[in-house]
Amino acid sequence: MSNEKTYTIVEAYHSDGCPTKFKGKSGSGRFISETPSASAKKAMSSLCQRKKIRGRCSLYVVIRETTRGSKHKEYAYLARRHVKETPSPFGHKYDINAKKVTMEELKKTCKKSYKTPGKMKGRDSKMLKKRKFNPPGQA
Repeated sequence: MSNEKTYTIVEAYHSDGCPTKFKGKSGSGRFISETPSASAKKAMSSLCQRKKIRGRCSLYVVIRETTRGSKHKEYAYLARRHVKETPSPFGHKYDINAKKVTMEELKKTCKKSYKTPGKMKGRDSKMLKKRKFNPPGQA
């Protein structure tokens, strides 16, 4: 039996402590890895992709272990992504570092919120754009 565990995203914050639009209930993903830091890197990568951030990206990510029989412990990480100087032969352009932080350190005072009105775009919006919609009565 392998030592792989499953994790999910609970919360995500900008690097200055301001909350993001991310809500952990839907679209949080399921990340399978041996360590929580590896899952935090995967979670951060998926959030940066969803927010369409190219290049440098920095977020606080709180993940929870969801493996059956576990204590469902929460872990907080400061994850930073930057562009590699020379991309790997497999096409990986980014390097991601995850540093463990305490929950008290995470609850900084937010000076300015970056939130824009409206909900965060999910995967469903891409599918709606791809489909062709013909209103009734038009051919």
